[in-house]
Amino acid sequence: VAMEVGGGKGSEEGKSKFLLINESDGSDNEIEKAPLLKGKSGKSGKEVREINDAVLVPSPTQLWSIRALWFFLGATNPFPGVALRFYMVNDLGASPHLQALIGVLSGFAWNLKMPVAFASDVIPVGGYRRKPYLYFGLAIYMFSFMGLAVFPPGYGTATVFMSLSTLGQMMAGVMCDTLIVENMRHESAATRGKLQTECWILMTLAGIGGTLAGGFVFAAPSMTNSRVFMINALIKLLVVPFAFMLVENPIPPPIAGTPAESALSTASRRGTEMWEALKQASVWQPTLFIFLFSIFPNPGTAMTNFFIEDLGFGEEELSYIAVVASVSGALGMGIYYRYFKEYNWHWFFATVIILSAGLSLTQLLLVLHVNRRWGVPDLAFALGDDAIVDVTCSLLAMPILILIASICPAGVESSLYAFVTSVQVAGGTVGGTISAGLIEGFGITLHNYDRLWQLVLVRNLI
Repeated sequence: VAMEVGGGKGSEEGKSKFLLINESDGSDNEIEKAPLLKGKSGKSGKEVREINDAVLVPSPTQLWSIRALWFFLGATNPFPGVALRFYMVNDLGASPHLQALIGVLSGFAWNLKMPVAFASDVIPVGGYRRKPYLYFGLAIYMFSFMGLAVFPPGYGTATVFMSLSTLGQMMAGVMCDTLIVENMRHESAATRGKLQTECWILMTLAGIGGTLAGGFVFAAPSMTNSRVFMINALIKLLVVPFAFMLVENPIPPPIAGTPAESALSTASRRGTEMWEALKQASVWQPTLFIFLFSIFPNPGTAMTNFFIEDLGFGEEELSYIAVVASVSGALGMGIYYRYFKEYNWHWFFATVIILSAGLSLTQLLLVLHVNRRWGVPDLAFALGDDAIVDVTCSLLAMPILILIASICPAGVESSLYAFVTSVQVAGGTVGGTISAGLIEGFGITLHNYDRLWQLVLVRNLI
C-alpha cells in the first residue's frame, strides 16, 4: 500500500523498496523492505533508530483508511448516548448525585492519555507502535458494551464497564490523533492541515448521524437498553477493516551481535527527546497559549439552564441546537482551511478573538428578550446565534489543532500530542472552575437569571 519507488518485481533481486522520510534530516531515502522487516542490514544502532523513526510516505489508500477510521469512530461513539441516559435512570435508578459520581469515575480513563501515548512510543507490540494499541482500544470498547448488555444492572457493574468503554475509546482516539500527526509531516506547505481538517469534519458530521441513529434504534418497538448496547458493540466492527488497512513501519529487530534496547532505555531516551522538544520556544510558547486560551470562562452551563428553565426549550429544541452546533463547527473548520490557513496565525488569532467576542454579545439580545420585541422567535434566534458562535469557535479551534500537530517531533508524536491536548483539557477544567465561581458570584440559579446578561458581558470582555 506504501508508495513503491523502485526495486519491484522487475528488479535484479526482486526486492520491493519504499520511499521513506528520514526524520533526522528530512531527506528522501530508499530503504530495502527485506532488511527493514528482517533486521539484517548491518547498520549501526544509531542508524537503526533513524530507520525506526522513518515513516512510510502515505499512499492514497492509507489516507482514505485514516479518514474512514475517523468517520466511523465519529458515527459509532455517540450511538449509545440515549440508551446510556435511560440505563442510568430506569435500569439503575441512580439519583442525580450517583449519576454524577459514576460519570466522574468512568471518565477517569481520560486522564490516562499521557501514559497510553507514552507506552505506544516506547513499548512496541509485535514490532508495531500504533496499530496494536488501536486494536486493544477497539476490543476493550466492544467488550465493555457486551458486558453492559449481558450482566444485570448494578452500580458496580455499570461503573466498571463504563470505565472500560471510556478506556477503549480513549486508546482508539489517542492512536487516531497520532496517525494524523505522523502523516501530517508529509503534507506540503500548500496542503498543511488538510488531512486533520477533513478528519475532524468527517467525525463531526458523522457524530450527528450516529446520535440520530442511536435515538431511532432506541425508539424501535421491543428495543431495550441491553439490545442497544449489544448492537453498539457489534457496529464497532465497521471500524476494524480500516484499522487493518493502515500501514505502519515495523520496528526492526536488533542486529546480530547488538544487544536489544531495553524498554527502560527506550523510555529514558524518548523522555529526554520529549523534554528537549518541550524546552524549545516553538513548542512551549504555543502550549502556554493553548492553556491560557482554554482557561477563559464560559457561561455554557448557565446558558443551557436558561434555555430550559426560562425559554422553555425541551429535548427537541435542544437537539436542533446540537445539530446546528455540529454543522456550524464543521463549516468553520472548512472555512478556515479553504480561506485562512495561509494567514499569519498571530494576526488571525487576534482578529478572530476580537470578532468572536463581538459576535458573542448577540447572546445579550436573547438573554434580555430583545428578540421578542423584534418579533423573532426564541428558537430561531438561538439557532442563528449558536451558528455564529460555533463558526467563530471552530475558526479558532482548527488552527490550534493544526498547531499542536505541527510542533510534535518524530519519535514522540503520540506523547507530545497527548501532553498538549491534556494541557488544553486542564485549561478547560480551570476555566470551568472560574465559570462556576462567576455563576455563583452573579447569583445565577436554576430559577434566577436576572444577572445572566452581566455574566455574558464579562465573559466576552475577558
